[in-house]
Amino acid sequence: MKAVLSATKQLFAQLWSDVMLIVLMFVPILMGLVFRLGVPALEGYLCARLTKAAILAPYYPVFDLLLSLMTPIMFTAAGAMVILDEADLGLTRAIAVTPVGRRGYLLSRIGVPAAFSTLYCVIATLVFRISDIRTSLLVLLDLCSGVMGVVTALMIASFAKNKVEGLAYSKLSGLFVLGLPVALLVPVPSQYAAGLLPSLWMTKAVMEDASVWLLPAFLTAVLWCVLLYRRFSQKLLG
Repeated sequence: MKAVLSATKQLFAQLWSDVMLIVLMFVPILMGLVFRLGVPALEGYLCARLTKAAILAPYYPVFDLLLSLMTPIMFTAAGAMVILDEADLGLTRAIAVTPVGRRGYLLSRIGVPAAFSTLYCVIATLVFRISDIRTSLLVLLDLCSGVMGVVTALMIASFAKNKVEGLAYSKLSGLFVLGLPVALLVPVPSQYAAGLLPSLWMTKAVMEDASVWLLPAFLTAVLWCVLLYRRFSQKLLG
């Protein structure tokens, strides 16, 4: 455990030494501020301008869900960049055979950041939320988003060759969020074609105020983790 804690400290030291990674970690706060201050103001302007009672208000839960989804993705993407740096230096396999071990390395580089990102997500969504979504449902959504953060980190670390490619893959991870517009715009049963996207089920949970939809969200996220871990293990841990 001491070895894992030491490896985790090294991770956070590297995160705070890179301006780009610091920016990634603070993007959710900027998003939260925009949603909390900008969206209601825009709603008031549009309603006054178009003389309507509500325009954006019915979709306030979707803004909260988007913040919940993006917060762990941004945070764990920063951790994945550290993994790529260590891979470039040939350190990943070396660390894996130290007392830290393969599991300890994975825990310190992905598990711990995912846990921190989930806590970060809970705080951010509770502070910046603009809808009346149930707190219990919001926290469950944040937990699912935390697993999505693991998916993002594994995808970036598994397929990117360096930090430049890592940034591209971090943007590509936005594809996992496509379930949100699909759930809103595509009718049933056609929308179930996107059933492998956890965000589809998370959106349904929000719009129907039904926690039961979070079970397929969690299961599909875990499935992605299992599939991507194989690639991660083959590429970086040998």
